Amino acid sequence: MVGESFIITGLLLIAAASLFKSKRKKWAIATLPLTVLPAVNALVGFFSRVILKVKLGFVTEICIIMGALIVSCTWIGFLTATLLNRRKARVPYMIGCIAFNIALAAIFMGYYYSVLEL
Repeated sequence: MVGESFIITGLLLIAAASLFKSKRKKWAIATLPLTVLPAVNALVGFFSRVILKVKLGFVTEICIIMGALIVSCTWIGFLTATLLNRRKARVPYMIGCIAFNIALAAIFMGYYYSVLEL
């Protein structure tokens, strides 16, 4: 899942860069919280498996994912309250971003559960 996480993070950063280039700076900043969960998953997986050569336990991986999910959702809530001015844009943005993060976290957890060695 490390490679997939790097790809997801890269695609989200490309989306943010394209929004920034098209002079939609608020929306470019608003897409950055979506990169937290896949970036944390990719970096933790890369450092633990490639550099340190350590296999993390299932509970440790789930705690890292949940921590990244909490940080990302908190950042989304903060940006919704401060950055987006129109109410019409706030609700769909917040629902969509939080749903994306929860679905991605569930996919990561399902993967780590499937490779769990009992």
